[in-house]
Amino acid sequence: RQQKLGNPSEASTQPTSCTIMSENKLLEEIKQMRDENKEGHSLTKSSLDRLEQAVADIRSQIGEQEERLTGLEERVASLEERETRHERELNHLLRRETELTNTCEDLQNRLRRNNMRIFQVPEESEGGNLIDFTKDLLNKVLTLPSDLDIRIERAHRALQVRPRDHLATPRSIVVRFLDAAVKDLILKQAWSQRQVLFQGKRIFFDQDYSPELQKKRARVRAVIKQLRQKGIGAKCLYPARLKLKLDSGEKIYTTLTSAAEMLSSLGVQIYEGEEEHTEKEPTTDWTTRSKKKKEGKIKSLDLEFITQEDKNTERAFT
Repeated sequence: RQQKLGNPSEASTQPTSCTIMSENKLLEEIKQMRDENKEGHSLTKSSLDRLEQAVADIRSQIGEQEERLTGLEERVASLEERETRHERELNHLLRRETELTNTCEDLQNRLRRNNMRIFQVPEESEGGNLIDFTKDLLNKVLTLPSDLDIRIERAHRALQVRPRDHLATPRSIVVRFLDAAVKDLILKQAWSQRQVLFQGKRIFFDQDYSPELQKKRARVRAVIKQLRQKGIGAKCLYPARLKLKLDSGEKIYTTLTSAAEMLSSLGVQIYEGEEEHTEKEPTTDWTTRSKKKKEGKIKSLDLEFITQEDKNTERAFT
């Protein structure tokens, strides 16, 4: 019976040795896990450090971009302000240029008020003395008072190249009278006769306008021709105004641009030259505040101040 039960001391030692081995193995695994945790913690800390550095770099770059953006906004605001000033200066200069151009045109046409042009007179028909020829021509083709004293200061052909082809349009004759009243009387008589013939061909009389005014009047006459074809009465007034006779009454337009809407409703086409586009009023409206509230005018001192301020601003950005 004792042999079957065995030695109790041996039975107690066997589970103890197994337990020790198991504990040692467990300790080794725990130690290994600890080492792995330390390594992972080290890697995590290194990654976090890199991430913090990247975030710091991004913050620094964002700060730099904000500074640059602020600078750009300031420059854009300054450029917009300068653009506004430049528009004001340009509007002022355009208006001033238009005023000066109109003044020069008026003076040029006033200097020509003693002049008259005769069109369609054949070349070389005047012979040697154009003044005598003109006096004789006027007395022959026009019904003038016998006591009318026609005093001509000078007469010449238009300052153009003489046409080589005899079928080409002859140059007009420019006649300057000493007395503007005599010129007006001759023109009135020529227009009243309607058809004035010389050598079997019709000749025409008109005022001697400046080249620019001739272009404007030619465009007005082209419009008048279209209006008359539609049965609408029209007339060209000095300098280049359009007078319409409508059922609602008479209307006068200073320029073709101002009459564009009305002419378009009547089915009339307008040829608008490049000058008209340039001379149109700018679309930007502005007002200079003063006691009299003058619109669209800048004093010369204000213009000089604005120009100097622009120069200072330009130096600041260069």
